[in-house]
Amino acid sequence: MSYGWRELDGVAVEVCDECGYDGREVVDGDAALAAALAALAGLLDRGEADRKPSEKIWSAREYVDHCVEVTDALLGYITDRLGTARVDCSDLEACRAGIATTVPLLTADQRAAVIEDVYPWPVTVQFVLLHLLHDLGHHVLDIRRGYAGFVLADNEGGATNQR
Repeated sequence: MSYGWRELDGVAVEVCDECGYDGREVVDGDAALAAALAALAGLLDRGEADRKPSEKIWSAREYVDHCVEVTDALLGYITDRLGTARVDCSDLEACRAGIATTVPLLTADQRAAVIEDVYPWPVTVQFVLLHLLHDLGHHVLDIRRGYAGFVLADNEGGATNQR
């Protein structure tokens, strides 16, 4: 798996060859962020949220905890740059509420504001939001992959292809 940032047509774009994320294809990033957080919440409601697919792969709960930490950090970069109040990201529901009440209200000028001291190069607030979207969406995929693996491992019979 690899993902990276490329400057395409003068804009920094994030692309991932594992989950298929391409920042150029995001139509409504605010709605997509809300949907990714809702998907994480739904995946935690399963009975196997604490089960690890393998010793080295996180459980759904561990992935969600990581997503909360990343959301807190990235929204912190944004609020610090904009000089606005920090968003409470103490848990997943707080992250969902924080995203819902702050991100849609960001103006075009705020989204274009440049953050210069976090990444190896200057990025815009919008870039950070799209990076967060990729991170959350990618981990939704990771969790779903783990749950699907449980079904295959726990139920004998039928056919299974290995790739």
